[in-house]
Amino acid sequence: MRFFSTVVLCLTLACPAFAAPPDLARLRVDPTPVKNVHELVQAGDLIVSGRTDSQYQSAPTGVSLRQGKVLNYVQSFRVQRTWKGSAPQVIQLLTTGIEPLPDARDPLNLTYPGPLSEGEYVLFLKKVHGTNLYRLVGVWQGVYPVQGGRTIALRGVGFAELNGLALDQIAHTLQRLQTPSR
Repeated sequence: MRFFSTVVLCLTLACPAFAAPPDLARLRVDPTPVKNVHELVQAGDLIVSGRTDSQYQSAPTGVSLRQGKVLNYVQSFRVQRTWKGSAPQVIQLLTTGIEPLPDARDPLNLTYPGPLSEGEYVLFLKKVHGTNLYRLVGVWQGVYPVQGGRTIALRGVGFAELNGLALDQIAHTLQRLQTPSR
């Protein structure tokens, strides 16, 4: 019996602990915008490029607005390049949105974007504390679609310094932005 207890104890200590998956409905995405592009670069744990697909998981948060119900979404983002941090090959991205989807001109879309459309992006990400999930820094401020091999700064929220960059230019631009100006 003592041998059996020792084996169980050793296996328990040797095996990594697996945390229970987070309760998606209880998570809150911080919608606080950053003040400038320097803060965007500093605030992120990861700066990566890659692709999303159209599949996602959703969970109601229990919050309702006049326009609809607030949901949390998790979708996979396949990392192709990393400029800041140490990223896994696939990141689980947490976003918040409203269903039914508001009109495109509705200002609620700035706070509750929902899942990203399928495509290629450069993302500025912050780890969601206590989970394996990441969220966008500054919501839309942390999203730069890539089309024709160049980044697009979204009108009204993206930073001009990150617009029109080829992926090969991003490392140099980030280094320049992280250097304090004199």
